[in-house]
Amino acid sequence: MKYVATKVLKRLETNKLRGGFKDPQRTLLVPISFGVSSIVLLHVLNQQLSARAEAGRHSGYNLHILFVDESAVLKHAFLPDLLDMLKQRYPSHTYTVVSLEDYCDYDFDFDLPAFADARTNGHGVLDKITRFKRILSSLPSATSRADMIEILRRRLIIAFAQKHACDSILFGDSTTRLAEKTLSETAKGRGISLPWLIADGSPSHGINCTYPLRDLLRKELGAYVSMTLPPLTPLVCEAPSQTPTSSKETTIDGLMTQYFESVEQNYPSIVANVVRTSGKLLAPSILEDIDACTLCGCPIANMSWGGDQLDSAVPRLADGSGSEHGKAICYGCARTV
Repeated sequence: MKYVATKVLKRLETNKLRGGFKDPQRTLLVPISFGVSSIVLLHVLNQQLSARAEAGRHSGYNLHILFVDESAVLKHAFLPDLLDMLKQRYPSHTYTVVSLEDYCDYDFDFDLPAFADARTNGHGVLDKITRFKRILSSLPSATSRADMIEILRRRLIIAFAQKHACDSILFGDSTTRLAEKTLSETAKGRGISLPWLIADGSPSHGINCTYPLRDLLRKELGAYVSMTLPPLTPLVCEAPSQTPTSSKETTIDGLMTQYFESVEQNYPSIVANVVRTSGKLLAPSILEDIDACTLCGCPIANMSWGGDQLDSAVPRLADGSGSEHGKAICYGCARTV
């Protein structure tokens, strides 16, 4: 029990987010999915705040809990009762629910020519859910659709944090999840973006992102939820991992999840080494004149990192007039669309 809390709080202290007596009050955004990791993170943070309140000490930060409802595009349904249970157990925090298709309400540029047909049906502008489903259906593979959902989820969370003046985002990704992301993003052609996608404090979007559970395996967190009093198990709702019946429905993310589920049980050091190694990658200095990918938002540079499949120029989608000076996208996103 103490082991998990110590790992989380040490990571916060390393990133100067734990909050001391003289530090200003911060607002930390905690996205939750009702998976094991995000529930454990919320529990540990709530415990620290409660202990400080009982001792009459300065709390240092407030928590804003965000849940992204993906029921419009994924099979699992949003359970309002589960959110009510969470609020009852941790009543002192702010809670917000947004839908994944609400990306339309934010000002990041997502009007790509490839998705122009998704905006209207010939009689007017379509509603957000229909537009989003059309965009997903226009993508070439299950991997592309899963990648697009992941991209929009992250960008929606970051846009929400900026709009509500949050000081940092605390993602609940465990060591196992970060290892999955490391290999899957590399396989999808986005390896150059790893320093911005999995490293602590990477301000590529103008806000710091931290992973307090990066030193804890998923199986350790699974044991933790059953040991707390009362147990956290009733608050956890994870879709069971299933092998697709058709190879067409197999995704890179799904394959990485299955792989690390088995590796974690018998060879946990391999999982940890993947994250430690990727954590040594340093983000290059970001200059104002460097393009950011229109889709994922990560910085891209003119450095021929597409190998033999792209020339030395940054790949771009043609604009509405067919000009070659359209919107810049990274190699990974060029493969997605």
